[in-house]
Amino acid sequence: MASIELKGSFRPMSEMLERIADIGQHPARVLSAVGEQMIKSTQERFHKQAGPDGSPWAPLRPDYAASKTDQRILFRTGELFGGISAFVDGRRLVWGSHLPYAATHQFGATIVPQGGKKSLAFKIGGREVFAKKVVIPARPYLGFTAEDRQTVLEELEEFLDRAIASR
Repeated sequence: MASIELKGSFRPMSEMLERIADIGQHPARVLSAVGEQMIKSTQERFHKQAGPDGSPWAPLRPDYAASKTDQRILFRTGELFGGISAFVDGRRLVWGSHLPYAATHQFGATIVPQGGKKSLAFKIGGREVFAKKVVIPARPYLGFTAEDRQTVLEELEEFLDRAIASR
């Protein structure tokens, strides 16, 4: 029988395998790094004015657009764009916005009068407007794309490369 016998310390290899296993057992650092990338990806959609699938957001109503100095959609105060955050909860990553109107813009909404009122009243460009309802179209900014998936794989690869290279 032909054979090779290895002798010596396998400690470096064992330590490397432990570092790799630690990434899976304690994923918070990887997930946190991925979260930062998902924030960037989400904010990029605001700049592109398009959803995760690449579809352009519904345009602003002409009367509302005429009253705005900044024609970008969902940038009136910058709070939605700047409020995208991520956090790690155990073994999962969550990102989005805590703002009460965030879901309205993500999914769309129909706003109707409440409390027995017959119409909504608001101002557009300093002019008072009355409406029986207001329909806000969905302008999705949250999502997970093929590019996002690639980003996750690249982040994980960086962590694995560091685990393998560390001594």
